[in-house]
Amino acid sequence: MDKDKKKDQSNNDQGDDYLLLDDTNSNVDTNGNKYESNTELTVQDLSAELKVTRDDLEHYRKLYDDTFNKLKYSLADFDNYRKNIEKQNALRILSVKADMLSTIVNLREDFVRALDTLKYHKVDSSILEGLINILKNIDIYLEKENVKEIKALNTVFNPNLHEIIGFSYFENDMEENMITKEIRKGYLLNDRVLRPSLVEVSKKIIKNIDNDNKENTKGDEV
Repeated sequence: MDKDKKKDQSNNDQGDDYLLLDDTNSNVDTNGNKYESNTELTVQDLSAELKVTRDDLEHYRKLYDDTFNKLKYSLADFDNYRKNIEKQNALRILSVKADMLSTIVNLREDFVRALDTLKYHKVDSSILEGLINILKNIDIYLEKENVKEIKALNTVFNPNLHEIIGFSYFENDMEENMITKEIRKGYLLNDRVLRPSLVEVSKKIIKNIDNDNKENTKGDEV
């Protein structure tokens, strides 16, 4: 019995020796040469891999920045394009609206002239009153569309609002460039000129002093 125990103990010791032998020879090839394990990386290898990783990171960061800038510029260009289209559409609508309102203004003036003519003829008062109400409705519509008359008479001539078609000459102390007569009314649409006023402007007569002196001298000689 004791012999069997000793035999088993001897076998276990031999097994442990084999395990130790395997551990010591784990990095030895079939020829008995030792080599370094592949799982172990040197500091140089880690530095090289870190440099590659940093280079890749810098590359993708630059790629991201370039792509983001292109996207930002594209959005800015699109926003400018959208604003230009909206501005062009607004101007086109305003132009069409101005043409329509200008036609209405011309019709209104023809209507006013016809109404003034009817006032001097025998026309039923109810008909005349109806025409006056139509004129009021036209005026209400023009006011709603922000169409306003340009003030002209007895104001200083403004080339942005008025158009000269004649002069009123004077010799007294009246100021020059004052509007003395309004030939045709002008109108504004949203503070922009829909149609300028046609006016006459005051202009002072300048006498020739030399001619006056000569005439006075001739009178003395006679």
